[in-house]
Amino acid sequence: MNDLKLEPINKADHAEDALDLAQRAADYVTLEIGRAPDMDFVNDFFMATPPGLSTQDLHPFAVMQERAMLGMTCVAQGYEFPHDWWIGLVLLDPAFRGRGLGRNVLQLIKHRARKARMSMLKLSVLEANPRATHFWMREGFVPHRYAAATPTSDGHNRWVLRYAL
Repeated sequence: MNDLKLEPINKADHAEDALDLAQRAADYVTLEIGRAPDMDFVNDFFMATPPGLSTQDLHPFAVMQERAMLGMTCVAQGYEFPHDWWIGLVLLDPAFRGRGLGRNVLQLIKHRARKARMSMLKLSVLEANPRATHFWMREGFVPHRYAAATPTSDGHNRWVLRYAL
């Protein structure tokens, strides 16, 4: 999978492609949001920002192999600190999981983050998704804090993990 690329995408031109991918990866989307993927999920992918940031701080990418979209990811620059990249989502087509795709995507993210002079990658992983927790920790991420569900949250307990660049 050496021919993978992260290509910038936007809502206006890529919403349908993002929805198609989300429907292929409905196993994860349903785990996260409790329902099948829909255009609201896609809108959140492109528009939902962490506290204190704007959509200008979001960097959504398609994971491309030639002309095929194998995944998508979005990072928020400057959350929680100015030199952090928060990985909001890495959604991969299930047909390509288990073949090193996640590791290759992470390498592309690290490369872009270093080029942007970021010093830390952070993300949160659902406690209900132990396979993802294992993946991120195998790749060198370490626990940063535990984020328990609250009455006003989506009901998921999460681990926040970090990786120093």
